[in-house]
Amino acid sequence: MKLPDEPSKPLGLALWFGLLLGALILVGSFYNLANYPAIWWDEAIFSEAAANLVQHGRYAFTVQSPNQLVDFDFRISAGPAVILPVALAYKLFGVSLLSGRLVAGAYLVLTFLALFLGARRLWGPVTALLAVALAFLGTDVFFWGRSVLGDIPALGLFLCATWFLIRGLEFRSLWPLFWGGIFVGLAFNAKEFYGLAGLPPLVVLVQQYWRDKRRLTRSVLAFVVGAAIPPLAYLALKAVILGSLTGAIFHFLEQKKLLCHEFFTPLTIGRIYPESLLFLVQNPLFWLGCLGVAWIWRKETPSPGVKLWILNFCLWSGVYLTAVYWHRFALPALFLACPLAAYFFGQVAARLTAKVLTPPRWLAPGIIATVMVLFSPVGGLDFFKQILICPGSAPAGLVQYLRSHVPTRCLIETPEYELAFLDDDHRIHHMPPYFFVESTPDRVVLLNPRKQPYEFNRVGADILILGRFGKGVFKQVYPPALIDREWHWVAQIDGYDIYVCKKSAKKMLSLMNQTLASHQKDSLVKPANANNVPGTTADTFYQ
Repeated sequence: MKLPDEPSKPLGLALWFGLLLGALILVGSFYNLANYPAIWWDEAIFSEAAANLVQHGRYAFTVQSPNQLVDFDFRISAGPAVILPVALAYKLFGVSLLSGRLVAGAYLVLTFLALFLGARRLWGPVTALLAVALAFLGTDVFFWGRSVLGDIPALGLFLCATWFLIRGLEFRSLWPLFWGGIFVGLAFNAKEFYGLAGLPPLVVLVQQYWRDKRRLTRSVLAFVVGAAIPPLAYLALKAVILGSLTGAIFHFLEQKKLLCHEFFTPLTIGRIYPESLLFLVQNPLFWLGCLGVAWIWRKETPSPGVKLWILNFCLWSGVYLTAVYWHRFALPALFLACPLAAYFFGQVAARLTAKVLTPPRWLAPGIIATVMVLFSPVGGLDFFKQILICPGSAPAGLVQYLRSHVPTRCLIETPEYELAFLDDDHRIHHMPPYFFVESTPDRVVLLNPRKQPYEFNRVGADILILGRFGKGVFKQVYPPALIDREWHWVAQIDGYDIYVCKKSAKKMLSLMNQTLASHQKDSLVKPANANNVPGTTADTFYQ
């Protein structure tokens, strides 16, 4: 009588593990969104574009707040699959960092769910749960996925496409292929280099239906039509805003020329990054995924769905080697590696327990848990910990400092794009677009699309603010020697240096003192600096 109950206990254990894992993912996706991570350059561009769509009715980025905008600015590299949902959230809940990040959190949950569904379709629920756990523990997805960026939404949509395509391949059905194409197109509309995701399904379809040309034609057509619909809608949106279809096409080509590391293939960058190769081979998830591929290829006959998964893993591993050296570009390869690594763990555990005549029920899970502890990376726990404990963010402290010290009529020059999104009280002039040609741990090479260098001193700004990007990536645009010669340091707020022009320093410092006195009087307290913002430190002229 116990035999029917025996399978239910492992399944019950998997159910409780899945519920716990799901709860942790929800916490990691939505808890403390306003503080962690701090808003930064890319997120500010996309958040500002969505805000301009709601506030000004324009799909544009801000050159100088409040209303000097550029429609479809080349810096808006995330597409409408990101911008439009964020704009809808702003419309419903108001323009704020939290509102936009609710969309990012939803996409993050979708990414984990799609990973589970795809892995469960191929290898069963236990392997799928282990795969999600490996992605949770072994990647930095909780850092990138909580921000308004294009990468994680594109990854989630791509994994949804993979799940549909697996169903279409396994069941030889056209509608799942069509919907798989739709989601590939949506992934392209989030981050355009996901156009590459259309290649592996075509390879598998050709291999599967080569002898049946009629079936091959119908299957390829279903997938291609689905994949074409979202990009064509995106192109139509561009044509309406820019005024012509020709203008929209040329805009697309010019943007890809400037954002060459985010083209259909980052091979347009023209080099292989050894730093990216080193990052992959040092990551246990990658080589555990390779072991899973080797196991399947040597000991089994892979189904069309498994072939698709393996081809995607190989493709995105290769793509990362040619991308600008940023770790978030490795996430597609690492997520695809997770089910392969989990399957490898399960097969090793099954082989070991098979040698025991009557293995106890805990032996296989115990072996898998031991192997995961020994070999699986756990860096994801550090990011999860930061989600729970992060008390505040530097940009929020800086904005409060500006509101309490800087008159609203002053013009602020900065390359830190997050300020225009967070601060609607001041006039903020942004550095014009520069694009990455090369980015490694040792150096950054920038592309200036204009013939003349940017002379920020001619903007006529009263205040200059330089943060991590201004003092690091863009220090060739804001040379330290020129800043020391022409600008007077006033304060530092959590890494943001604030300067006033030396020619008008006396007048500006007087105005700032008056603004501070007025702010203190209005608030009936004495916040002499930004120290009352949790997690914010200030080193200031006024202390």
